[in-house]
Formats: sequence, C-alpha cells, structure tokens
Amino acid sequence: MLKNAPRDAMNTPVWNTMIWEALKAQRYQLAQSLYVDMKRRGFSPTTRTYQTLFSGLSRIERWNTFPKQLANARSLYDDFQRHITSLKAHDAYNPDITSTPLAGYIKILGNAGEYQEIFDVFYSLDQDGTYIANEFIYTAIFQALADMRQVLNGKGITAPSQWDAKVASDVRMLWNQMTKPGASQTKTNAKFSSSRPGPADQFAATAAISALSQGEDVDHELAFKIARDFFGLSKDEMSIVRGYYPLTRQSLGAILKLCNDAKQHSTCMHFFQLVKRSNKFQDILDRPHVEEVLKSRYHLPSGGLGLASLQLLEWMLQREKAGHGPQIRPAVSTYNLVLTACWKAADWPSAVTAFDLMTGYQAEDLSDEAVANGVVPRHDRFRREGNRDLVPPSLEALSSLARTANATRQRSNIRACLRLIDRIEPEVIFPGSPRGTGVNAGSGKTAKNKVFFATKLAQAVNEGWDLIKGYADEFSREEFLKWRSLKDRLNKSFNKKPAGYAPTKLIKIPDVV
Repeated sequence: MLKNAPRDAMNTPVWNTMIWEALKAQRYQLAQSLYVDMKRRGFSPTTRTYQTLFSGLSRIERWNTFPKQLANARSLYDDFQRHITSLKAHDAYNPDITSTPLAGYIKILGNAGEYQEIFDVFYSLDQDGTYIANEFIYTAIFQALADMRQVLNGKGITAPSQWDAKVASDVRMLWNQMTKPGASQTKTNAKFSSSRPGPADQFAATAAISALSQGEDVDHELAFKIARDFFGLSKDEMSIVRGYYPLTRQSLGAILKLCNDAKQHSTCMHFFQLVKRSNKFQDILDRPHVEEVLKSRYHLPSGGLGLASLQLLEWMLQREKAGHGPQIRPAVSTYNLVLTACWKAADWPSAVTAFDLMTGYQAEDLSDEAVANGVVPRHDRFRREGNRDLVPPSLEALSSLARTANATRQRSNIRACLRLIDRIEPEVIFPGSPRGTGVNAGSGKTAKNKVFFATKLAQAVNEGWDLIKGYADEFSREEFLKWRSLKDRLNKSFNKKPAGYAPTKLIKIPDVV
C-alpha cells in the first residue's frame, strides 16, 4: 500500500503505524523490512520509530527461535545511538533526546539472557542532561535481572554459583546510584512525589524488590526498606508509615515473596493481615498472595497449622463467591499447599474438608459409621456458583491425604482414606482413565510429576495397609481383599523398590521462633 501511495500521503508517523501493526501481528521481519524501506525512501526515523520497534520486539520471549531478529535489534540499537548523537549535534534540548526507547531493548536483552549487554547499554547513557537512565530504564534493568535465572534455565544454561548474590549485588548498586542525593528526576515522575529520591517510582521499586529478594541478608534489608518507604509496609508492627505510593497487586506479591525468600515468615503473615484488614487495599489480594502466605504459615510453629491453612482456603472461596473474581479463586496449587500443611500437622479433619472443597468428594460418607449405616457416598461436582466443575482430584492431593491419615496413626482415618482412594482410582490413579488424568496423561515435566506422586501414593498406601492389616476384625472381608488388591496394583505400577521399602515420614521442619 505504501509503495503505491503518493509521496505527500506518506510521512514518518504513517510508517511508524505500519511498523507497529506488523509487530502486533508478529510479522517481525516485515517490520524490519518496512523500517529499511522507510529510510530508503528518504524518511528519517524518529525516536518514536525506535520506541515502536523495540517495544514490539520485546514481546518475543524465546529468542533462541528468533536469532535473526536479535541481530536486527542490535543493529537498531546502533542506529538509535547515531540518531541521538545527530539530535544532540543540532539541538541539545530537543525533547526527542530520551533514553526511554531503550527500556524495550533492555527487555529484549533480558529475555535473550544477555546480562553483560544490559550493563553496556546502561553505561552508554549520559550522566546528566536528558539522555540519562530514567525510571523506565531502571525498571527494565531490575526486571530483566530478576528474571534472568529463569531465562537461562529456559535456554538449558545452568547459572554459575553465587548467581543470585551477584544479581542482588548489582541491583543494590544500581538502586543506590538511582536514589543518591542529587540524582535527576524526570518530569514524568517528579510530579508524583517531591520527597522521593531520584527517578525511582513504584514500578522500579517493585522490580528492585523482586531482584533483591534473591540475594543475601544485606539485600533483603534494602528490599524491606524499599517496601516501607515506597509502599508503607513496615516490619515494625508498632510503626505506621505512609509510603510514597499506594500498594498494588504486583508490589504486594513481590513483598510477600521477599518475606519467604528472606525466611521472615512471621513478617509475611503480618503484612497479609494488614492488607486483609484494610478496606482500601483488601481488593488487591489474589491467589498468588495467599499461596505465599500458606508457604509462610507452613514454616511457622505447627500448632493449628492445618486449621489455619483451611481457614485461608475457605476465606478465598468466600471472597470468590462474594464477587471478587477469578483472581482470588483457589487453583490446584493452592489446594496442594493446604493439604501439605494438613499432612505436617497430622490434621485429618482439616485435610478431608479441604479435599471436599477441592473435588466434591465427601470423605465423611466413607467413615466406619457411615459405611455401617449404608450411607451412599456423595460426589458434588457442581457446588460452586454457575455449576462450574470443581477441581479434579490430583495424585499430589491424594498422596498428601493418604500421608495425613497415616500421620494420625488412627486406623479409622486410614480406612476412610483407603475407601476414598479406592472409589476414585479409575479416574485418577491408573493409566487410560476416561477423564484423561491418569499417570500417563501429559508429557515432560507434568508426566514426571505424576509418576513421582503416584510413587508417593503407593508408598503411603503401603504404610497405611501395614497399620491396619492386623486389625481385620474392624472391617469387612470384602474391603480387606479390595484394599490389598489396590496396594498390590499400586506397588506393581509405581513402587519400583519393594525391597527395603521405608514408609513415608513427615519432614520435621524446625519451628521458627
């Protein structure tokens, strides 16, 4: 279309628009061709052109499949440097002289795992004037460094030893440089807070916390200071602090993860309760936040652990029902965390309640008393609003449930658990199930996880069987044969080390005072 258009109908903004549309459609080579053709036809790229190109290319996450585009991005960076040099030569105060487009290029380098090149870009910027590192540059660097280990893992590269400490140390250096007295503020962020040091904003602070949480004690202390100064969350329960910015969903997530990474689990609980009690901020709470809290609660003294975890789960379901949306809805990972907590606490009542909320299988119908009274087991698949399916039972959930029953050393609990496993095994445990959730379903990491938890389940059933088989008078002959068959089948399929088998035991984690 542009090739046939009259010259007076073409201008740089039109070319920029066409380039952006190509990038949105993931036509990366077409965008590059448009950029080249634009220059060939005598239209000079503007700062907006480079921002468009870098922003579009930064959407590529796996650069190992786009090596040519990475080379194009590096070439664009060189062109942008020449563009800025030209602008400075003609008008040092030109508003187009800005480093902001390079935030997209830094994201590209981060997604490509190019650690050193990120710093090469940073140190190429001016120390004063308008072509300096602003809040967008710092945020992009912090986020790229925070995600770098995951990027390297995706490329099959093992990060060197002390990698996390190096990342956090570099981020600490950058943060101190950004917030040192006299650091320049851009017009964009200066209007928000005159007391905030340097160009740091809420996005830079959140990204810095994420990166610093991977480091050592000195890095964690700086991250907690940022959380206090920028978002008003102080470790001191008696301190009331007004942060530079209101707390957001992203910043709270980074702060709660920081608490777990720093092993300050009681602080995580404290922050969560502050937000939960706040009418102003309660709505930002979502599932990942609660999962961080569940992880923290697991590492605190185990008294009441199972019940406390179950209550958090029930609170999430109540919030979802009250119209707070899918962001607070528990996922399989949430239920697994609750069931693991119940296992550690040997809390069978809380475990079966959580499993019921997860799957609709009601273990109370499988108790000795219910069986004696001829109760027909129920499976309520459509309990929630809108007749939505509940979560199918997973092998991890079943293995946690079985280990919880064993941990109580109550034979009645073990029998109820075996009845439950026997009832749902055609759907979940064995290959070729009608619902496709058997051990062989899926591939790669998912399949390995299923085999792992199938083995744990087989071991737990073995242990439970050993605890009840000497008390055959407490259950029927039919159940005796059924459970023995279940045990043998699980052992044959998944428990590959029948000789020298050691029963599954609870991992004792030292209480944190």
